[in-house]
Amino acid sequence: MLDKRYMISDGLAFFEERDMKKLSKKAAKGWHLKRFRLAGYELEKGDSEEVIYNIDYRKLRATEEEEYFELFAYGGWTHVCSSADMHIFKAAPGTTPIYSDAESSLDKLNRLAKPVNLVASVALAITIFLWIFMTFTSGTIQYIAQQGFTYSFIFTVPAVMTSCGVYYHMWKNLRLRSKY
Repeated sequence: MLDKRYMISDGLAFFEERDMKKLSKKAAKGWHLKRFRLAGYELEKGDSEEVIYNIDYRKLRATEEEEYFELFAYGGWTHVCSSADMHIFKAAPGTTPIYSDAESSLDKLNRLAKPVNLVASVALAITIFLWIFMTFTSGTIQYIAQQGFTYSFIFTVPAVMTSCGVYYHMWKNLRLRSKY
């Protein structure tokens, strides 16, 4: 029997909460998050465990990591894994959520938006540049620009959609905050 599995992510920018709930359900069946993998998660077989998962987006220096993880530990959260500036934690059900109000959720989304927007902006600029280059050249250079445009377009569309997803969640949090 295999003791590792891969679970694809639904997309953290759009369905972060759904991903975290799926990871909790998998843990209840004995499949625990081990690490991030390309567009998803690597799970490892173990004992069933009732836990909830939560993610935080924060750029850390090596000197800040220990203090950062200890801060979450005081709140009942155990660090599970990190990739780039994303950190997943788990806790027992009923533990106070990492982001318990609209303002802290908005802060988290602002931290996420910066790198997402940078990638989307650069990708869009490259795609536009290649489209212009493809339009006003001919021959081999045009062919190379067409190929580059195609690949950059394939990358740019999801990047821009992810950026839009982050802003959608920010808008939702602002609406929630204004209700109270």
